[in-house]
Amino acid sequence: MEGMHEAKSAKTKTSSAKQMLANTPQLTREVSECGPDTDRFVRLLKWLRNGGSLFPKLYLKYIDEDFRAVHTKEAVPTNTEVVYVPLSQIMTTEKAKASDIGRAIKASGYYMNCSHSWLACYLCQEKHASSSYWKPFIDILPDKYYNMPIFFNDHYNKHLKGSYSIEMAATRNKQLRQEYEGIVRACPAFRKYHYLEFVWGRLAVITRIFSLDINGRTTDGLVPMADMLNHHPTRQTTWGYSDRKQGFVMTTTQEVGPDVEIFDSYGRKWQGRYFVNYGFTIDDNYEDNDAVIQGHLSEKDQFYVQKCRYLGGLTSREFQPQAQWGRKAKEMMSYFRTIAATYQELRNHRNFHAPLSIRNEMAALTELEKACQVALAKFPDSLTHDHKLLKANQWEDSNHRNCVIMRAGEKEVLWWFISLARQGRELLSMPYAKHAKNVPSKKDRLMAYYNAVIEPLAKQAYR
Repeated sequence: MEGMHEAKSAKTKTSSAKQMLANTPQLTREVSECGPDTDRFVRLLKWLRNGGSLFPKLYLKYIDEDFRAVHTKEAVPTNTEVVYVPLSQIMTTEKAKASDIGRAIKASGYYMNCSHSWLACYLCQEKHASSSYWKPFIDILPDKYYNMPIFFNDHYNKHLKGSYSIEMAATRNKQLRQEYEGIVRACPAFRKYHYLEFVWGRLAVITRIFSLDINGRTTDGLVPMADMLNHHPTRQTTWGYSDRKQGFVMTTTQEVGPDVEIFDSYGRKWQGRYFVNYGFTIDDNYEDNDAVIQGHLSEKDQFYVQKCRYLGGLTSREFQPQAQWGRKAKEMMSYFRTIAATYQELRNHRNFHAPLSIRNEMAALTELEKACQVALAKFPDSLTHDHKLLKANQWEDSNHRNCVIMRAGEKEVLWWFISLARQGRELLSMPYAKHAKNVPSKKDRLMAYYNAVIEPLAKQAYR
């Protein structure tokens, strides 16, 4: 009977959706490929049209239960306005604060730790209001976020063993719990909403939020339709609020072909932010991936007291650099140079931001490699194993694949620094005259470290 009831319910929804499409033929192309979500999307698009929103060259496409996309109806030239949403249909932080629940929270004196919580609380209120103006928009928001690491159980976390994303997700859970408990402790009006409803609201916000400058004031906003575009590293669109048009405008930055997915870009981020904040990972994110490397000064060090003073008492410190000779890597090497310093070097230098000597740099690189090996040992599987899994491309589900991409990216960064340490020591151990045949290629990211550190030290020794 339960199966018959579900089949009847699905049939009823499909019939309802077809009837709605028949009544609004201009929406047919916009929702013709939205699958089981058709009825909800017809209501959303009708609401948007009636409110003055425009997106004449786009339509929504259903891929599967967890993946929907925005496609073009026709070829779209560069610098074409593809989405317009008036202010009345943008859910802003100011509107959240002015709502009943927003005013109650403000009156309670509670200070939000995260500005996203205002919109999350407003979403909770409006979700329970059957006559809410925002109902067509709220109805298309995901009911669940099982792809978010904050909800992962032991089954998925075992695939992440050794990854910093586990701690990052745990920290996010703790922050969400503290925010919720702070609100309900101060504001009785919010106690009718369950913790998981609040989390649902926060996730809806962080995965869809736009930062906008409206009439000279910076705020956050949820923008229907525009928030349906998926991420791609190469930006195809630019967006912002137009004071002249009194609405959100999204414009193409390049030509987009007909009947293809059109993308927004969330900006360049390290993999952990994509994964923990948005619930997806990026293939080939090598330049922006990072890893946690722990520096540690042993208490048995002969000059422990002096080095402690140089390190500001931070005898253990975490670094999270990308695989490149950038600011974070330089800061990390300064730490390892201090750990590797002799008594004479401690006396003669106020800090260790710049390389001191070939001996010190080689010792610092040895400390770096040890730290990377310690980090790699936390992972039960090798990078080679992960690459084989990615090549086979056979997964339990998308979460499994995301876990492997996440941990593989961290290992690739650790191995890059191990390569830097080994090549660096090799070059520093040979006469400068032999460098020409052994230096990294100009396209190799190790070249930046060679130019900044190895070559100057080798030249100095050569003179």
